[in-house]
Amino acid sequence: MTTDTPAPKGLGPDGSALWARMTAAYEFGETESALLAAACRQADDVALIEACIAGGGAIVEGSKGQPRLNAAFAEVRQGRLALAKLLGALAVPEDDVPMTAASRRARAAANARWDRRRAEEGQRGSSSN
Repeated sequence: MTTDTPAPKGLGPDGSALWARMTAAYEFGETESALLAAACRQADDVALIEACIAGGGAIVEGSKGQPRLNAAFAEVRQGRLALAKLLGALAVPEDDVPMTAASRRARAAANARWDRRRAEEGQRGSSSN
């Protein structure tokens, strides 16, 4: 683990915080450092768009005066997907990534299915001997 890896220049608060958390916990090679830097910049972009949404509201006036959803919602959604993809590309051990309750339930259900399948295969294998 390393804590003295300098952050890329120009990162905002969210990107700097992400860089600090990740470099404190993991060591990254050159390629992964570039991915992490891109993820940190994306985190800053997402935070900026979220601030725009907070300032402008969810509903804005359309070209004909009609109420419409703020277009920044589409941008922030895309930014979040890009951030998730960049972070997913890093070689971070899966056990260290926080899981949602739904993910934990899904993992438990999948493990239970696999355990049953292995048990059934074991019984079939022992009965045919």
